This record gives sequence, C-alpha cells and structure tokens, in this order.
Amino acid sequence: MSDEDHKSEVYETLTNILNEIDDLPLHPKNKILLYSRYVLSKISWHFTVSDIGKTWVNDKLLDSIVSTYIRKWLELPISATLSNVLLPHNKFGLNIILP
Repeated sequence: MSDEDHKSEVYETLTNILNEIDDLPLHPKNKILLYSRYVLSKISWHFTVSDIGKTWVNDKLLDSIVSTYIRKWLELPISATLSNVLLPHNKFGLNIILP
C-alpha cells in the first residue's frame, strides 16, 4: 500500500468507527473505552508502517473529529476545554489520547 492509501484508510476507519460507536446504546464511559482500546490500536498500525506526518493529521483535523465525539459523549459544551479530560488517571483525568 502507498502512503496515500494508508492516509485514506486512517481517515475512513476513524470516521466510520466513531460513527458506529456513537450510534451504540452504551454509557459514555464505555464509548470512550472503545475509542481508547479499539480505535487507537486500529489506526496506529497505519502510522507505524507508513510515513504519515503530523502535518497531515493536523490538516485533516483528526484530533478535532475525535474531540467532537468526546464532547458529545460527555455532554460538554463547545466552550468547555478538554484539558482535564486528557489528563492521566493519576491526575484525575480520563487518560484519553488523541490521534
């Protein structure tokens, strides 16, 4: 696979799986667990075997897409910051990692 194929696969996989998780009748904590354990491992393979740069991730707004779903699941307003949510467990956060 070329780098462009990996990039399109990462974007499609991320958006499709997040949409599926969003449609599931689960508690928000379970949706975040699914994201942390399943989605990140699913897309991390593409980052390790191809040359996908941080610039491409920023240009495609992958972090923004994930943040939008996390806000929706936790029922946070748009004006709220995710800085506390992204903190590790030992600092009373949810230890969420963005792409």
